[in-house]
Amino acid sequence: MSVETQSQTLSLEPIAGPAIDPIVPEPDTRTLLGRASECDVCLLDDSISRRHVALACHGDQWMVMDLGSRHGTFLNGIRLDPHKPTLTGHGDLLRIGPFMFRVDSAAVTDRELATTVATVAPGTIIEAVSARELDSLAHQRLTLMNEGYAAIYQAVTEVELAEAVITLIMSGTGFPRAAMLRWGRSPDQVEIIAFHDHKDDTSKGFIFSRSLLQASATGCIARLSRGEEHNYGHSIMGLGISAALCAPLIIDSTVVGAVYLDSRDGEDSPQPDAASFCHAVSQVASLALSSLKRVELARRQERLDADLNIAQEAQAFLRPAPGGTVGRLRYASRTCAGSVVGGDLFDIFSIDDHRTGICFGDITGHGIGAAILMTAVLSYLRATLTNCGDPAAAVAATNAYLARHSSDRMMATLWVGVFDATESTLRYVDAGHGLWLICTAGAAPVHPKSSGGMIIGVQPDLKYAAACLELRPGDRLILYSDGLVEQSNGVNEQFGSDRLCDVFAGSDSIEDDVAGIFAALEEFTGSSSFADDTTIASIEVCASH
Repeated sequence: MSVETQSQTLSLEPIAGPAIDPIVPEPDTRTLLGRASECDVCLLDDSISRRHVALACHGDQWMVMDLGSRHGTFLNGIRLDPHKPTLTGHGDLLRIGPFMFRVDSAAVTDRELATTVATVAPGTIIEAVSARELDSLAHQRLTLMNEGYAAIYQAVTEVELAEAVITLIMSGTGFPRAAMLRWGRSPDQVEIIAFHDHKDDTSKGFIFSRSLLQASATGCIARLSRGEEHNYGHSIMGLGISAALCAPLIIDSTVVGAVYLDSRDGEDSPQPDAASFCHAVSQVASLALSSLKRVELARRQERLDADLNIAQEAQAFLRPAPGGTVGRLRYASRTCAGSVVGGDLFDIFSIDDHRTGICFGDITGHGIGAAILMTAVLSYLRATLTNCGDPAAAVAATNAYLARHSSDRMMATLWVGVFDATESTLRYVDAGHGLWLICTAGAAPVHPKSSGGMIIGVQPDLKYAAACLELRPGDRLILYSDGLVEQSNGVNEQFGSDRLCDVFAGSDSIEDDVAGIFAALEEFTGSSSFADDTTIASIEVCASH
């Protein structure tokens, strides 16, 4: 049985709809498709929403998520639930408005790619088989077809389905050679899902007629035949092909592949009603293939939902309550994950009777991978800071841990502080985060200057320096993620730092800070769901008892 492998490289190959180049999303970033100019890929059609669908790679898995589009996004003919990520893989069909794409993984699979030839010999006839002939299915074939259909519908993988199809179609047509194909990246190649030859079961070097495939790509059964009096071209005469049929496989009104059969010189001639038999089987094969993809999609979603539940439970276990009091600090916070689970981290906890630890950061990437890494970093950081009480030493240790235990692409910005209630001081390290403010009564929000060090996870032996500032009762420390200031309103305009400071300047409590920011974001974007993870924490120093 063939086993496919997944690669981080993916492309969307257009197979129907308006002309468009293949789309190759970057695995390191979230790729946005839609009608708005801010999108990474602009699909110019009135049925496309401004922000229609997003693609993102998490680890070695690609996900597609409809962004609440008006007319929907369809994967293998199934409309995706809005704002719910769905796993996608090689061979899937993605429909966005009038655009139909085949998902193509660059991973090398053990399925073979066969070349096609464009030349057709003089006297070779390629024609559409008439509807009248297709209706002449012989009664004696029914028993054979019923048995074959049972095997087709019992198949649980695409390869098993293909093998059942070609076994049935060879038995019913008399063709000694058959293959089930999927369209490749270009007309020069097709992907062989299954192949059988009564003489040789290896498809190495097997060549198909490009003209025959192109004829079937229109949705009809195509037939090739030749007369003995003609001088054949190399592509036909060299192989000795005397007859061939090609039947399309259709999913969601799109031809996605074909069943190919041929007979060569010296081999038995196919049955007279081979075309009608082939037509009937190809229709059943199309339905079974569509059903199989729907089942596969449901299974993927079940696995993804299970992974998401695990990640959400881990995050909920580690994340503090949305608000509360820890030592002399009172806080309010809120997180809105851009991909169901997020990579933003926030924690506030007691180190001892007079010191409180504060951690805030942003893991690169989105989704499950970032969420799992966030839980690991937060757990390690909290344990280290509790043990040593030194933000510089804790950040250095966490950096070394992350750099040694994650892939090269996993990094994080980090802000770590220790508030000492006896001295009213905050010692902190800003490791490439930079998104924080101090608000004092009657004054505009300010961003203290500091240079604690670079982001963590790049080099394991980096050193970090702590800075110190004084915090008095009523002062507020506000930490936030880049997803907040980088949210877009759909016309390529970001929320930005100025709007952020305006909200805080008009607020006088930690609760108003959090509620005001999210209200302003929703008004600015016109949506309650955001493209990126968005987190804010507002922390106030309480008066001593």
